[in-house]
Amino acid sequence: MANKENEVVCSGTVPKVYNDNRNSQLNSSEFSVSQTDSASVTNADYFAQISKDHATMTQVLFGRNLRLSVALTFWQKSASELVAYLVRIQDTAVVADCLPVLTKSLEEEKESISIGCCVDLLPLVQELLRSRFEEYLIVGLNWLRAVLKRWWPELSTDAKNCDATGTEDRNIVIMKDRLRQLREQGYHLSSAPGYTGKVAQSVGTYLEQLY
Repeated sequence: MANKENEVVCSGTVPKVYNDNRNSQLNSSEFSVSQTDSASVTNADYFAQISKDHATMTQVLFGRNLRLSVALTFWQKSASELVAYLVRIQDTAVVADCLPVLTKSLEEEKESISIGCCVDLLPLVQELLRSRFEEYLIVGLNWLRAVLKRWWPELSTDAKNCDATGTEDRNIVIMKDRLRQLREQGYHLSSAPGYTGKVAQSVGTYLEQLY
């Protein structure tokens, strides 16, 4: 009888309890492995995206550097060829990179840059002035101010008294008309802080005097 009771005890719930604990441990282990696998996949996706972003940026910078090299070649030939290239590629970033060189030439009153080149460039500069990047705003404003200073005597002449028979005279009329449109479209950069606002105010003063 004692042996039967021992058998009942031994074959009772005790082994069952041990089995439940082991199942719990196994389930916990499986959950941990699942979490680890999920974290590994998430990290792999993250690094894959970062790698993709870097590859994209490398391609963008490579293309921009290539276009700048071509721009330098045209600049060494003539300013008009550089301007024609910038108008052709319509790349705002490359325009922003090249514009300071053209601005310096205007400030030094070199004859290499004509009013016709400036007329062609103005739409691209207007794109810079609509940008949210301060660097683009500054280079665009500096160029615009240099153009106004360089051709101020011609631009400030009353159009009624201007005999627009020559090519340069016609370009002066076109430039003045486009500047008028720029002013009418709303010129709000003068409220910008710092150097940007200072240059914008200077440009705004010129525009107000023209019309």
